[in-house]
Amino acid sequence: MTKYALVTGAGSGIGYELAKAFHRRKYVVLGLGTKHDIPGMNTLKEQIDSVPIVADVTNVNDIKAAVEDVRSVTGGRLDVLYNNAGVCNVGGPAIELDDDGLRRLLDVNVLGQMYMTKYMSDFVIAARGSIVFTASVAARVPLSWTSAYCASKAAIDQYALVLHGEMQPFGVRVHSVITGGVDTAIADSLGSEVHKNKAGEYPSEHFNVSGMRDSVEAATNMSRSHRSQSAADYAEDIVGKVESRSSKFNLYGGYGGYFLHWLRWYAPVWVMEWGVQTWFKQRRVFDEIRAKYAGK
Repeated sequence: MTKYALVTGAGSGIGYELAKAFHRRKYVVLGLGTKHDIPGMNTLKEQIDSVPIVADVTNVNDIKAAVEDVRSVTGGRLDVLYNNAGVCNVGGPAIELDDDGLRRLLDVNVLGQMYMTKYMSDFVIAARGSIVFTASVAARVPLSWTSAYCASKAAIDQYALVLHGEMQPFGVRVHSVITGGVDTAIADSLGSEVHKNKAGEYPSEHFNVSGMRDSVEAATNMSRSHRSQSAADYAEDIVGKVESRSSKFNLYGGYGGYFLHWLRWYAPVWVMEWGVQTWFKQRRVFDEIRAKYAGK
């Protein structure tokens, strides 16, 4: 019987490589992305004969139209629904985040994945298949300047955990993938928007201290570390785990994925904070803020 996998965010990065990894395992791949993803999805179609579906996961009408597209291709079944679409479009101090950017991030990373699951779930039930979410170690670690992204990944991990129990009676497996460092462009645009003046200061009401700009850049460049796993290797690893029909809820991939997950549950909060603040150049910033506000 033909196997079908629907991957969101398939036009680039992890989603692009997931689609190719499923194809290598003889799946018919349906790649879903926005109009901005069309070039990448067209390239994917040329490479693996995937089925491109243009839809915005934050738009319910788009998703309802995509449901009919999927039905026409698969006959009403999906072996894998892979909720991968995500953005990291807003960063900086949690109390100073841009309102519109924050709403967009939560719409894509949380509500979009919930909408996709709601409207595509009958297809997965029909195939007794799997629903997979690209979560992150960001749900486990206190990485300053990325609070919104961290919160979105924690939210979807918890949503998936509840869904895991609810879908068991239907024979549907649910996985939340705790993703460590993977070399993608997800935060590249955010890093380029870290505005600098000639003095190298960071434009912030509360955090405009020496070292702040460098600290924000370190956080937004986290996926570009030389230690990060390639998106292709990550996808091959995770698709293999999904294909094995593992009963585990959390799967792990990327640099440090399992270690940081483990550390979150067994290390005191102060240890996590100290480690993250040291690695991402935050201790100097916090020391200067303490000194700045000590006399106020």
